[in-house]
Amino acid sequence: MTKPDRPTIRLFVEGELAAGQAFELAQAQAHYLRNVLRREVGSELGLFNGRGPEFRAVITTLSKKAAGVDLLAPIVDFEPARPLTLLFAPIKRTPMEWILAKGTELGVTRFQPVITEHTQSERLRPERLQTIMVEAAEQCERLTIPSLEQPLPLREAVRGFGGRIGAAFEAGGFSPVVQQLLPERAGQEILTEPPGALLVGPEGGFHPDEVKWLADQDNVFGLSLGPRVLKAETAAIALIAVFQALVGDGDKHPDFRGSARH
Repeated sequence: MTKPDRPTIRLFVEGELAAGQAFELAQAQAHYLRNVLRREVGSELGLFNGRGPEFRAVITTLSKKAAGVDLLAPIVDFEPARPLTLLFAPIKRTPMEWILAKGTELGVTRFQPVITEHTQSERLRPERLQTIMVEAAEQCERLTIPSLEQPLPLREAVRGFGGRIGAAFEAGGFSPVVQQLLPERAGQEILTEPPGALLVGPEGGFHPDEVKWLADQDNVFGLSLGPRVLKAETAAIALIAVFQALVGDGDKHPDFRGSARH
C-alpha cells in the first residue's frame, strides 16, 4: 500500500526541480489531471525527473490546456537504481509493450533489443514504448526511467556488454535459476559476481546455432526456467522476478511486505 503521507498521483517531468519553485506541466498532463483524474486547484501530487528526489507539489492553476504547480519539500531522496539490463528479442506489439511495462516495475534500468534468427518483428515504436515506461515508473513509485537502446544483432549485443549475462533457455541441460544464482544451495561457492544483464529469446526460441554460440561465450551462462515451454514475454518477466528476488533489489523497499497496488 502507498504511504498515507505520499501523494497517490505521480508525474514524470523533464525539467529541473527545486523546493519553492513554480512549475508548468505539459498540456497532456494538464488534461490528465483535470479530465481523467478530476483533480482541482489545491490537490497534491508528486513530481520527479529521474535525476533527483521526488517533490510534493500542489496545483495552483488548472485549465483544459495548462496546469501550474508549486513545489514543496522533497518526499523521497534520490538513489540511483541498481543497473540491470534486459536483452530481449522484439516480439509482437502488445506482449512487447507488456515486457517493457512490467520490466520497468521490476527494476530493469536498460532495455536492449536484440535481433535473432527467429525474431519476427524488428520494428519498434520508441515514442510509444517510452510512454509505457514512464507510466509504469509513475505507477510503481520508481524515481528513474529505464533507457531503450537501438536494436543490435544478438552477437554484437552480447560481445558489447561489459559484464556477465544470464541467458534463459527452453532446453539443453542448463542449470535451474536458483542453482546458478544461489549456488550455495547446491554445495557450490557463493556467486560473487551476479549478472548485470538477463537475456531472453524470441517467439520460437533461439536457433540451435545461437544456443551453441552463447554457451561458448565466457560472459554468458545458461539458465533453465523449468520444465514448461514459456512464451517469450512470460520468460522475460519470470526471469527478472526471480533474479530480483534472489540477488537483486527485491528486499530494498522499506515497506516490503509483498503488498500490491491495483
